[in-house]
Amino acid sequence: MSDPAGNSGGAVPDGIMPGKVDGGGSVRADSSANTARGAVSIPSDAGIDQLVVLALQRNPGLTALRQRAERLSNVPERDRALPDPMVMAATGSMAETAAGRVQAMTSVSQAIPYPGKRSAAAAASTREAEAALSDVAAMELRVEEQIRSAWWDLWLANETRRLKTDSRDLLDALRETVDTMVAADRATQADQLRLTNELASLDQDLIDASRLIGTARARLNNLLHRPHDAPLPAPRPPPAMTAATLDSLLQRAAAAHPEVDAAELRRQAYQHRIDRARLDSRPDFSLGVTHAAVSDSGLAPMATGQDQLYATLGFNIPLWREPRRAMIREAEAGWRETDALVSATRADLEYRVAEAHANAYAAREIIDVFETRLIPDADQAHELANVGYAAGDTSFTEVIETWQEQLRYQLQHAAARARLAKADAALRAAATPEP
Repeated sequence: MSDPAGNSGGAVPDGIMPGKVDGGGSVRADSSANTARGAVSIPSDAGIDQLVVLALQRNPGLTALRQRAERLSNVPERDRALPDPMVMAATGSMAETAAGRVQAMTSVSQAIPYPGKRSAAAAASTREAEAALSDVAAMELRVEEQIRSAWWDLWLANETRRLKTDSRDLLDALRETVDTMVAADRATQADQLRLTNELASLDQDLIDASRLIGTARARLNNLLHRPHDAPLPAPRPPPAMTAATLDSLLQRAAAAHPEVDAAELRRQAYQHRIDRARLDSRPDFSLGVTHAAVSDSGLAPMATGQDQLYATLGFNIPLWREPRRAMIREAEAGWRETDALVSATRADLEYRVAEAHANAYAAREIIDVFETRLIPDADQAHELANVGYAAGDTSFTEVIETWQEQLRYQLQHAAARARLAKADAALRAAATPEP
């Protein structure tokens, strides 16, 4: 059955779940997660919260970030591991010793990096993996804000069309009064023409309102990773926002935020890279065991054929200093870069919070003015103008002007309600996620 927006409802398939963080701190996507662009049906009575859940499941950008976090979560284990041991074998015309001729040699060696190198590299990659998880959380907040904003854009487009349709019905009802007045020679044809022009202007506005509805629906479906013309439920009016709710969001926004966490974790990663770069001037070691198979058929009369077994210890010489100094300079520049990014992220977050909070409070005040003063007064003024025109005491121009004022206030009131809801969405995106 079609909803008021002209959409058909359906059921949301079960089993579509967003990516999850496993016990080891890595992100895994459910095997049932569906990121293919398809017309997943949505119940006709679904609300904004259900659409947010669906968007977090299906958004391909989020899927990419979850897979990136999954990929980076495997790097620390690799950085902590020792290099694979080396096995070497040699044969041929080999040396002859007093114990006999050496027929073959085998050796096993293990490279051991200087203490601290592996742990520093693993600490850096661990912080990068944690930062990737914070990126996922931050992206989820941004996607939620975009969904809520697009939802209220769709509500405003629908509400605009409804108000203008109702307003056109009022003018249609006024046509009979105008025709009667003209027939009684108490009004002129100019009134009829003025009314016809206003109706034509409203028809044009209704066409534009339908275009805006289509644009808003396409935007919302795109965020849900669905075809642009897929049916959507009709948005319900935004809930009233109290000052206490706004203040609660403001306090949460002043606390930690995933975007700040990600920048801070990357700064820590570069500190570990600095430590690793400084350790690169220290030698790495190689421990080994060599076995030589000796034949007792040597030239020496005392040849016994006793095999040889001995241990080896080696190390590299960090001779070239300039590449290692460049590695340190690169890591230090990365630390300064991420340190500045932490400050920039905090400043941007504070601005977004302040802007959204100011917009929300301003919208609340404007809504109160419209609901308590402007709209009731405009309704009364238009009603009195209609009564006065029917009695011949008021001009048709005054009727049209009061009608235009009434419609203008209704449209501005709807726009203020949408602004308040979108400011709430922006505050939610800038606030720390609730546990």
